[in-house]
Amino acid sequence: MIQVIKRAVEVLDFVAESPEEPKGLGEIAKAVQLNLGTCANIIKTLCEYNLLEQVEKKKGYILGPRVYYLARNGPYRKDIVGVIEPYLLDLAYDVKETVLVATLHQGKRFILMQVDGSRNVVINKDFFFQESIYSTATGRLLLAFMSSAELNGFIKKYGLPGRKVWSEASTKKKLIKVISDIKKKGMAIHITEYDVAGIAFPVRQGGKVIAALGLFLPSFRFRGKHKEDILKKMEETSKKMSEALTEDYPSHPVPFPQGERG
Repeated sequence: MIQVIKRAVEVLDFVAESPEEPKGLGEIAKAVQLNLGTCANIIKTLCEYNLLEQVEKKKGYILGPRVYYLARNGPYRKDIVGVIEPYLLDLAYDVKETVLVATLHQGKRFILMQVDGSRNVVINKDFFFQESIYSTATGRLLLAFMSSAELNGFIKKYGLPGRKVWSEASTKKKLIKVISDIKKKGMAIHITEYDVAGIAFPVRQGGKVIAALGLFLPSFRFRGKHKEDILKKMEETSKKMSEALTEDYPSHPVPFPQGERG
């Protein structure tokens, strides 16, 4: 039964990657590594409970109304989103680049809120994770602020990044050194193979890092005065967010740590 639930969640995760784009049975089965019969039965049950819906016969499946009903109380971690929104809007306006705030839960990276350079707001109202922790600047920064027990638990469960994902951290010894440097600098910068620059600064509550302020842009724009402005304004914004989130602390502490329980 537990395995079936796990598979059902994997199906929902895959469909949610592009919720308005119908996914066919074969496509879903291949993505979650299930045979067609088993996948069809899981999808049938999810449709019965309105977690998925079939657009038209043989045209694929999208998220069903119950998913959105379950998210009716607002975005995931709205206690954080409600505080950081004005600061994120101001930052997007100042630097004219895409900015976001991400957090970790049970080893997964969640984008709580994203604002593009035109100040269009995207609040992640579902509960599906984005890219892996190792492959993003915000993920790497949050990893750097895990406790030793959290880090060991994370590595035990998810393994090391490998050379293709993060060559400088392909062994545990190298990983610890790299994230120690990130923690010491108080920021992370990652240039992807697609020439996209990602930058991240910590967001704290009561001294504990609970989220990461991130920004990404084409690497050719991340230079000169614009680079200096981005780093300066991101650092200022992360401090303002931290101060605002700490005002009620510890009367309203965050219910879970930023990383994996050890």
